[in-house]
Amino acid sequence: MNTKPNPLKRSAISFILCIILMLFQSCYSVRLVNTKGIPEPDINNEFGFYKDKKFTVIDTTISLKLPQNEFSLLEKCPSGGFYSIEYRVTLGGAILSGLTLGKKRKVKVKYVCLQN
Repeated sequence: MNTKPNPLKRSAISFILCIILMLFQSCYSVRLVNTKGIPEPDINNEFGFYKDKKFTVIDTTISLKLPQNEFSLLEKCPSGGFYSIEYRVTLGGAILSGLTLGKKRKVKVKYVCLQN
């Protein structure tokens, strides 16, 4: 009995797996910018919006206890203010939050401080 794998079935499964992997990479971000401030400079940075700006990244997973519904991240800038704050949500983070009923949240925040 010769049982060869069906190439059409194998390619369909591969296609579905590729689509699922691409969905896990999808995301959105929200950026708030202070239009009257001057960002802290960094001449070595050549990265899109953050070109010539010194930025800090917080990439962590927050675990909440049963009675908690929210969390706070407290960060300080030496100058006392923020030039920009970007909050990013990925599909993987949204799925993690959904599967844990909101008790684990993946947080990615990127911020730029004001110049002294």
